[in-house]
Amino acid sequence: MATPFQLGSGDWTQYRSRFNLIKSDEIDLHFSRRDGSALSYAEAMEELTSVVENNLREARRMGRAHVMFTHGWSTSRLGKTTARSQVRSFMRSKAATPLIERSQCIQHESVFVAKLRPIDVEDAADVPKPLG
Repeated sequence: MATPFQLGSGDWTQYRSRFNLIKSDEIDLHFSRRDGSALSYAEAMEELTSVVENNLREARRMGRAHVMFTHGWSTSRLGKTTARSQVRSFMRSKAATPLIERSQCIQHESVFVAKLRPIDVEDAADVPKPLG
């Protein structure tokens, strides 16, 4: 099956300067016990879809053009799930359609760069206004 995304290669850090990413545009999805979380690996993978979607929504609200998810090189084996597979699955889902422009997203071996759809007038009514 052909991917709806551009395929990236080389040093993934190139996307930082290429898309003028700021620190909050780069989402690290490397989960481990080091972070003090009580979640099991399986639970963390289940929550990952929400993490991805919430970060896409927040970046759009902030007017950002791109978000880069660092998910690592691990690939899924039969019966196993990885951050990489969860990110790619979400980006292909219907839930991602209003958030990203698939043809301008980059699927790299270790990161995924999502090109965000700009918020239009209809979307603006659904976006909470910042306080203060």
